[in-house]
Amino acid sequence: MLSQKAKIMKRLKLLALAITLLIISIIMIYPLSWTLITAFKTNRELFLDPWGLPSNPTFENFIKAVDRGNMGQAMINSLIVSLSSIFIISIIAPMAAYATSRIDFKFKGAVTNLLIAGFFIAPHAVLVPLLILLRDMGLVDTLLGLILSHVGWHLPFAILFMKAFFVSIPSSLQDSARVDGLSYYSMYRKIMLPLALPTILTVAIIMFISVWNNFLFAFIFLRSPSNFTVPINLLNFTTGRYGNDYVAQSAAVLISAIPTIVLYLLFAERIRKGVAFMAFGR
Repeated sequence: MLSQKAKIMKRLKLLALAITLLIISIIMIYPLSWTLITAFKTNRELFLDPWGLPSNPTFENFIKAVDRGNMGQAMINSLIVSLSSIFIISIIAPMAAYATSRIDFKFKGAVTNLLIAGFFIAPHAVLVPLLILLRDMGLVDTLLGLILSHVGWHLPFAILFMKAFFVSIPSSLQDSARVDGLSYYSMYRKIMLPLALPTILTVAIIMFISVWNNFLFAFIFLRSPSNFTVPINLLNFTTGRYGNDYVAQSAAVLISAIPTIVLYLLFAERIRKGVAFMAFGR
């Protein structure tokens, strides 16, 4: 009898989980579906029948988004900022994580805490000091200033993630390398770095998505339309620069999502493993 009750409870829990996941999926998929449909409408069709299908689907909105909406230049700017930021982070974060995880030095605890402390600070708390710093360096309204801002902001997370990996490596491996006469740098370059490459790739993918979609830093630090990244450039379609062209904006949103969608399709398993590692440490 108890066994039968247990089976029923298990099935009810699975059913409840399935219903919950279905509701979440609908909530997530509906806006994307609505945006996809809207991108093929005219503005007149959108206002007359917001939830209806387009009577005469057109690709004019996509052409308008790239040509008049400057999405082409914005995509290039976002790629420059994202790839450059990820490249710098992928070099610095593993070295910092390795040093604070496997090497004993004076004030190691304080240095580690300072490196990771940025992970717990809200971005709004650093906007004004960061803006003043970039102004004094002459880097306001430059892609370089935006890149350095992203590097500084995302490094704590990358270091924390990488640190968890290096801590999980058995100490015997490092001890054997030391016995063989390898220096800490040689040990990092020949042993630790090759082992860490999958983790570095995971961090790079997660960071790319974060930097690509970041709106706040671009909105505060950029001024010239020629330097706009994708998130801030999307405002052009509803703030009067190109009029309130909601259908063109929908097309621009779909265009802007292409790199992250492609990235996810290529590295879906790696991203899932990275999220599982962050949640469960394995």
